[in-house]
Amino acid sequence: MELQPLPYRKIKLLRARAINRLADCLEDSSHTTSTLVERLQKLNFNLADYSLPDRLILNGEGDIHSRSGHLLRLLGIARLFKESGVRVSAVNQSVDLVVGSRQANILNLVYSALDFVSVREPVSLRLLEQIGVTNARVVPDAAFSIAPATQAEKDAVRDKLKLPERYVCLTGSSDISKRSGDLFIKVYEGLKRVAGLPVIMMASTKTDKALARQLQAHDPSIIVMTDTYDYRSALAVIAESDVLVGGRFHPVIFAAREGTPVVPFKGNTHKMEGLMELLSYPVEPIDWRVLADCEARIQYVLNNHQALTQLLSANSERLSVEVARLAG
Repeated sequence: MELQPLPYRKIKLLRARAINRLADCLEDSSHTTSTLVERLQKLNFNLADYSLPDRLILNGEGDIHSRSGHLLRLLGIARLFKESGVRVSAVNQSVDLVVGSRQANILNLVYSALDFVSVREPVSLRLLEQIGVTNARVVPDAAFSIAPATQAEKDAVRDKLKLPERYVCLTGSSDISKRSGDLFIKVYEGLKRVAGLPVIMMASTKTDKALARQLQAHDPSIIVMTDTYDYRSALAVIAESDVLVGGRFHPVIFAAREGTPVVPFKGNTHKMEGLMELLSYPVEPIDWRVLADCEARIQYVLNNHQALTQLLSANSERLSVEVARLAG
């Protein structure tokens, strides 16, 4: 199901008003389905545009947090389909809301009525329990089910990108923006200084592409890998890297699947903290705004490379088996 963009992009007051009216509806236990339909229409979702399925699966990913403009609309859609007789599941998500907030209370009302709720890491599960949602469970992200890169894939991407014999990988994070260039360059220089290896910038988002352009202006020698390459190529590049540094959720999972040690950075939610706990990984995510011990953590990971490789390989394989079991 492809959703239309939220309306009133340039008139934030009107968008906030439409979202607030939807929230009023969801909070009202006596609301009618027709009212819910009307409120969602104001947010560019028209039920008449879709045929009712047997099941709706809401893939929450990184949108279920307090700063997400999509949160209330997604909750409204889930509630509407449930009221329309459809079995509804909310899966593959990190949840990061303030306990006791209006958003959290509405999520509790909606999720408690769903047929299945899962989160992709344990921090979100504990938060849901605090909010009042008792029907949730942890199901590792589907990315854990991917097969490791083949030697042919590694050789092909190495040839295309003209990769050096050894290198390290760097990504951005949802916790920084395209205006964070100076901060990102500081991390880049620290990584080069400690690792003593060329850096491959992996840029698949708008933010990371903007940061990559700033890095190239700072150091034209950097190799940038964008989303013109598929995920298997990204997996192969990460597999051959000495270490992956950054705060992107799925590249870190790719690293875990390949046994490539990571230096994690925080995202815009606690998803990275949750992922590290899921993997039993001993390195806490670094706050982009507190880089005092950044180089020390990079050095720690490099010094303990073999042990961390073994830990990630074993734990990611366990999670891969769990994903396959649950999917079957």
